[in-house]
Amino acid sequence: MKKFKEKLIKKGYTDKTIKDFLMRVTLFDHWLETNSLTYNTFTYHRLLTYIGELQEQGKSKNSINTTLRTLEYYYNYLKLPNVALNVRQRGVQIEQALLLTEEELSSIYSNYQEPLTKGYFRYSNKLLLSLLIYQAIDKPELYRLELKDINLEKGTIYIAAGSRRKNSRIVHLEAHQIIPLHEYISKYRTINHPLQTENPKESSKLFSPNCDKEHRLNDQLKILITTMKSQNPEINILRLSQLRQSRIGIWIKQYGLRKAQYLSGYKAINAVERYKGMDMQDLTLQIEKYHPLQ
Repeated sequence: MKKFKEKLIKKGYTDKTIKDFLMRVTLFDHWLETNSLTYNTFTYHRLLTYIGELQEQGKSKNSINTTLRTLEYYYNYLKLPNVALNVRQRGVQIEQALLLTEEELSSIYSNYQEPLTKGYFRYSNKLLLSLLIYQAIDKPELYRLELKDINLEKGTIYIAAGSRRKNSRIVHLEAHQIIPLHEYISKYRTINHPLQTENPKESSKLFSPNCDKEHRLNDQLKILITTMKSQNPEINILRLSQLRQSRIGIWIKQYGLRKAQYLSGYKAINAVERYKGMDMQDLTLQIEKYHPLQ
């Protein structure tokens, strides 16, 4: 299991994903042991039995499919005949988050008023929001950002690779981001967390102590999405990733697919092309709502 974890780390998976992978493999190991089975004797028929037991436990289709993807990956790692290859439950429904317009994104940013009066989150909440909206940075990239990645003189931010699907890139900052970033770095960065030791180690993270521990960033982003929804009731906001997706959609219209691919960091062009489809879906929904076919 240790070597499998090391491989996941090399592949660029986040700590949260790795923990989830290992948890699902451990549960499956226990199930094999309980049923006097091994990975070599596990068959497709047994896989269907395992899926059935997960269903009886009340696991959702999304959760079961995540387990099946984990087993597929683990079987590849073990170099055994892959009984879980491409096995998935059908009928998983995901609520589609439609792309927001430039006006809506700007409104979300300008409407943001910090509700927190205590804690270090309040010093960087709006900065994180601005990076999600204007540079289309995702959560793993926020977590990895370091102080050296910001060049305030040139007005740029370097976003490192670190994901199997992402390349590194340099993206320009908006003019209104420069002063708040400078103020944060010079006044509020590295404010000690009350649970830290008296002599905490100097952190290289841009958002410290927020990103010194992954769970802290998760907590901060939960607060951020809740605040954002409450302050913008007229805008259909489903999740934070919608901000990043919307920015990529705007880049496609402004610069075309190739530059949008570079700015968003995706290695594969089809990862960017899908946002064109989301935009067309919005148009289709509007037509169906206001001009239904008779």
